[in-house]
Amino acid sequence: MQLNYRWQATIILVIGLFMAVLDNTIVSVALPQIQKAFHSTFDTITWVSTGYFLSQAAVIPIVGYLSDRLGTKVVYLSALGLFTLGSALCVFAPTEEWLIIFRVIQGLGGGAMMPTAFTLIYRLFGPTERGPVTATVGIPIFLAPAFGPTIGGYLTSTFNWSAIFTINLPLGVIAFLLALFFLHNRTQERAAAGDEHHTSRSIDIAGLLLSMVGFTTFVYGVTEAGTRGWGDPVVLGFIGAGSLILILFAVVELFFASDPIIDLRLFAQYTFAISNLLMWVVSAVLFGSLFLLPFFFENVQGASPLTAGLWLIAQGIATAVGMVISGRLYNRVGPRPLVFVGLIFLGAGTFGLTRLDVSTTGGALQGWLIVRGLGLGLTNTALQTIALSSVSNKAMARASSLVNVMRMVFSAVGVAVLTTYLTQQATSYAKSATDLAHTCAATVGAHADAIKACVTQHVTIMGLNDTFWLITIGCAICVFISLALGRDPALEALKKLPTAAEDAAERPMLIME
Repeated sequence: MQLNYRWQATIILVIGLFMAVLDNTIVSVALPQIQKAFHSTFDTITWVSTGYFLSQAAVIPIVGYLSDRLGTKVVYLSALGLFTLGSALCVFAPTEEWLIIFRVIQGLGGGAMMPTAFTLIYRLFGPTERGPVTATVGIPIFLAPAFGPTIGGYLTSTFNWSAIFTINLPLGVIAFLLALFFLHNRTQERAAAGDEHHTSRSIDIAGLLLSMVGFTTFVYGVTEAGTRGWGDPVVLGFIGAGSLILILFAVVELFFASDPIIDLRLFAQYTFAISNLLMWVVSAVLFGSLFLLPFFFENVQGASPLTAGLWLIAQGIATAVGMVISGRLYNRVGPRPLVFVGLIFLGAGTFGLTRLDVSTTGGALQGWLIVRGLGLGLTNTALQTIALSSVSNKAMARASSLVNVMRMVFSAVGVAVLTTYLTQQATSYAKSATDLAHTCAATVGAHADAIKACVTQHVTIMGLNDTFWLITIGCAICVFISLALGRDPALEALKKLPTAAEDAAERPMLIME
C-alpha cells in the first residue's frame, strides 16, 4: 500500500520528534557515568540536562513566528540539523563545560522541532481528521519518555555515555534527507495555510528578546525551586524577574506589536482556554510522575535506573493504546467524554499509588500504571486536538508555539511543586518519627546508620503517598472542569451538513481566518 504525501510527511516528522523527546529523559541515567568521566561535581553535571531543557524554553515561543516568516520547512530543517549537529558535538565533547554548551545547541534544535512539526501536520489534515493523526503523532512522543531511561541504561551499560548521543546521528541524517526532499516548499506551505498573499511586517524585536529571556528565566527559577525550595533567594529572584519580563512581554504583544511573536488573544477563545488549562494540569501530572516513580524505584527499593525504566514501560505502552482509542473515537463522541473518562482513569490509577510501602514492588504497581497510561492517552489526544480545533491554518504556527511553551512551563512547575511537597512532607514526618525509629530498631537492629536509613525510607514513602494524594485530588478537580469543555466546532459543523459539498462550502469560520 502506497502512502499519500500527508502520511509520508507525518512519518518523516515523527522521526525527529521522537529523538527530541527521547533526549529529555535518556540522559538522566547517564549522568553518573558522565560525572565520573569528567571528574565533575554533581551540581555541574546536572546542567547537561538543565541546559537542554532551558534552551528549549528559550526557542519554543519564537518558533511559530519564525515559521511564518521563513517557512515551516526551513525552520524544521534548521532545527533538525541543529539537533543532529549538537548530538555529534556531544559525542566528542572534551570537557563538561563544552558538553553543556553542545547540549544547549542540541536543545535549541529539539525545542524548535515540536511546534514546527505539529504546525506542518495540522496544516496537512483537516479539522475532522486531526483526532486520529494526533494519536498517531503522539504515540512515539509519549513512548519516548517511557523508553528513555531503559534505552539510556542499556546504551551506557553496554557501551559508554557517548552512545546516547551517537544513536541520534544516523536517525538525524536520514530524517534530514527525507525532510529535505519530500516536504513541500514555502510556496506550497503558504497555499495550504491560506496565506498566498503574504505581506511582510516589521520584525517584533522586543517580543523576540522578551519572550526568550522571560520564559528561560522563569523556567529556570521554577526548576531550581524543586531542589533549593521556593523561599530560596536565587529561586525568588529568577521567578520574580521572569514574571516581570513576561508581564512586559504580554503588554508589548497585546498593545504595541503589529506582528506579535505569540498571539495571546487566542486565550480569549473559550474552547482554547479551557482545553489548555486542562492540558497544563495533565502535563504537570505526567512530568511530575516521571520524576516520582523512578525516585521510588531507585531511592526506596534500590533498583537500578535500567530496572526503574523497565517498570515504567507498561505505562508508556498503555498511553499509546489510550491515544489510539481516543483517536478512533474522537470524531464519533467528541472531546468532552474522552477527557472526562481519561481524567477518571488518570485519577484512579494515581489513587492506586497512594498506598506504597517498603514491600511494594514494581510488578505490584503495573495494573495501576496501565490504568494511568490509558487515562493519559485518552486525555492528551482529545485536549491536543480540540485546543487547536478553532485555529485556522494561517494562525497554526504561532498557536502551536503557544500551546507547547505553556505545556513546558507547567511541566516544570509540576515537577517543582511535587518535589517540594514531597520534601516538606517527608521532613515533617521525620520530625515526629520517634515511634518509627523504635520500629526500625526492632527490625534492623540497634546500629544507628541502619536505623537512620530505615527511618528515611519510611518517611520518604509516606511523603510519596501524600504527593500522589495531591495529584489524585488535582485529577478529581479536573474531572469537573472537563464538563465545561467546549465542543469541537468542526465536528459540530460536520454533523449538521448532509453532504461533503456543503461541508466544503459552509465550514465554520476559524480564529484568525
